[in-house]
Amino acid sequence: MYCKKVCISTSTVLPAAFFAAISAVALVVSFMAASYLYARSTLIPYSVLLALSFILIELLVVVYFSLLSEFSSSIFGKKKDIPVPDQADIVQAAPAQLIDAQADSAPPVPDNVSITQPVHEEQAESLQVPDPRTDEPAISSSQESASSTRLDPASPDVPAPTPAQSEETNKKIVELMNLSAGEQQKRREKFAQDRKEIMQEYIYYSLGPLLDEQDILAVWLEYEGWISSSTYQPKPRLCKWKDKVTSRDVRHLTWNIAKRMGMENGYKSETCGRFVKAMFPDLCVKRDGSPCTDSYLSQNLLEEKPNDLIKIDKPEPHSIAFHFRNMEMKQAV
Repeated sequence: MYCKKVCISTSTVLPAAFFAAISAVALVVSFMAASYLYARSTLIPYSVLLALSFILIELLVVVYFSLLSEFSSSIFGKKKDIPVPDQADIVQAAPAQLIDAQADSAPPVPDNVSITQPVHEEQAESLQVPDPRTDEPAISSSQESASSTRLDPASPDVPAPTPAQSEETNKKIVELMNLSAGEQQKRREKFAQDRKEIMQEYIYYSLGPLLDEQDILAVWLEYEGWISSSTYQPKPRLCKWKDKVTSRDVRHLTWNIAKRMGMENGYKSETCGRFVKAMFPDLCVKRDGSPCTDSYLSQNLLEEKPNDLIKIDKPEPHSIAFHFRNMEMKQAV
């Protein structure tokens, strides 16, 4: 029968026994404390008092012994760590020990026998001992000289590039760079053209019920110049509105376009206010007939009322599209 021998260390048994004894004492004290408290007041059940007393005493004991351990370690100091040799150091030291053992066990050589034998240069190169710290075989001097000859750019085996080849390579690099720059320019131009078409479609959609075709075209030409340059100065337009249009409507129209052109690209609130006042002077007046100031128009671009004909259209993140397509779909449904 096979019997397995089990060994229990005293370093494990003694703390467990000590902790069990402390717990037993804590339990007895908990019974006494719970009986005393329950006799004073019966509002809390006896079992709850017993459990709370036992947990509290156990916590006090644990805290006490932890503090005592830290205090003793700070007074008597910590044990010094004994350095343990690394496995790599043991492996490296093993060949040297084996060589010493072989040297001790080798028989003595007589004095009259010479141990010197002629060794040719080729044999010496092939008999080189590999480095015991690495697994790579030793490279002979002939192989090393051959590899250095192959890798040396000044070697006669490797032809150096001629000036004509270097110039041709530089031309190819410049062509690739110009091609990349040209593609980027084409993409920027295509994006600007697509954005302009989107703006034109939005203006025709927004002003279609309010102006005739000639006035819409005139208004679009002014906005087109402003889209090309934020510093563009529009010409005043006295449009024949088909409905009661206010300055809020043209402010909303201008802000919707400027927001998609980029406030950081020069289309700020002040620019919008000046553009609206210069292009629609008949709408930018107060009730008493005096013209609105640039600051008033720029600070009230987003002013809204329920009867506005052109609403504010905030773009989605990373998009310049308008929402009038969604409105058309809702009306169709």
